[in-house]
Amino acid sequence: MTSPLPATDGAPSRANRRRAKRIDDILRIATSLLAERGYAATNLDEIAEALDLSKASLYHYFPSKEDLILACLDRIGDETNRQLRTVVASPLSPRNRLRAAVRAQVLVLTRDQPAGAALYLRDVGLPETARERLRTFVEQHDQLFRSIIEEGIQAGDLHVVDLTVARLLMHGAINFIPSWYKQNRRMSPERLADVVADTLLQIFGGGAS
Repeated sequence: MTSPLPATDGAPSRANRRRAKRIDDILRIATSLLAERGYAATNLDEIAEALDLSKASLYHYFPSKEDLILACLDRIGDETNRQLRTVVASPLSPRNRLRAAVRAQVLVLTRDQPAGAALYLRDVGLPETARERLRTFVEQHDQLFRSIIEEGIQAGDLHVVDLTVARLLMHGAINFIPSWYKQNRRMSPERLADVVADTLLQIFGGGAS
């Protein structure tokens, strides 16, 4: 009798899938607690208990609290910037790419990663290593928006009096959304993303095309 051959289709094994899910669960709980309580008050014992893990098991995945927090930042930063890079690389006009980028950012803040986004918008007492990681992601994020806007200005598709002022006004308006959206939720995140994108595009020379 011949032995069964191992799967060769590149699919992750069951063990790898379980590990990936466990890591995702850890990061989800840790991100929520960090956003709510700040770095100093985020307790690894509480994270382990919420997931029915021993602290030793938690350390198996993340050897320190700082490693865990860095992974939380990486999770939201990588995913957000990946979405924006997809928009930047799309064949849409610069105006429509900017609209898509604003929509994506609003959905991250209100639907997809609200707790994770809070780590980037509020001072939660991060250690310097984590602050440096955060600054790197923020700079990458801003450069992606800047690249769309600069291309749009060069192509005559976007028009501003001052690029820096327009860009900062846009970021400020988007980043302020979490402070009022939960208390004044008159529309779905998807509808809000449309309204915000169409409104902010007026900063760059009129309504959406």
